[in-house]
Amino acid sequence: MMANAFERHGLDHLSASSINLFVAQPAMWAMQKLMGRKTGVGPSAHRGTSIEVGVEMGLFDHNASVDACQEAAVSRFNQLTALSSHPGVDKERSAVAPAVAIGLAELRQYGVPAAADDNRQHRIEVTLAGVPVPFIGWLDFWFPDHGIIVDLKTQARLSSKISDPHARQGAIYQAAHGNAEIRFAYVTPQKVGVYKLEDPRSHLSRVVSIAQSIERFLSLSADGEVLTRSLSPDFDSFYWNDPGARTAAEQIWGLAPEGPVAGQ
Repeated sequence: MMANAFERHGLDHLSASSINLFVAQPAMWAMQKLMGRKTGVGPSAHRGTSIEVGVEMGLFDHNASVDACQEAAVSRFNQLTALSSHPGVDKERSAVAPAVAIGLAELRQYGVPAAADDNRQHRIEVTLAGVPVPFIGWLDFWFPDHGIIVDLKTQARLSSKISDPHARQGAIYQAAHGNAEIRFAYVTPQKVGVYKLEDPRSHLSRVVSIAQSIERFLSLSADGEVLTRSLSPDFDSFYWNDPGARTAAEQIWGLAPEGPVAGQ
């Protein structure tokens, strides 16, 4: 059987983060997926990861004190940023503990999430019509008694609605879990907003459209480097703030980005 365009480039699945990156920064998507050049993340991403550690701890164990959950979250942040010289580390660290408290106060009302057999998070895999490879992802919190899936997002400023990239993520989750209601909990150090995903079908159509665009792009050449070099990075985007990403861009495109690089 002839391999599809994804398989020819060694891609056996897609994810919400993958298609969202393709939309936002196709050059970075190609650099990562077709040339295997991974990039680091800044302290804001580590903040999100760490807050989730604390909230997860407190949701699965309602007997755990908020202080203990906060301590676990801050400890995780310190581990992730131990070697970082980024100037934003202290600011992001200060947001971790209050966000954990805010998140737990809201989400403990849902009860205790269901745990997967070998992981607290549930792996999902779903194949969508018109896309030759499956989508894979992980659910943050699944409350089967309520038929609700909650995905935790951390922010510096509270959103008033679900963003389009997150809506696409939620639509994939809904497709994998039938009639489950998808909610996004946006948590800041001051407040939390929980929003229900409306009209997941329209967002799922967009997911399929993006996946098919990726497939068409991949069909243009069997050479990943040729495809990558046919695109051009947008260095004004925060996606390229990582020094490793800048170095990779210079090596691939022969470009030396102008201006200072965050963390240097």
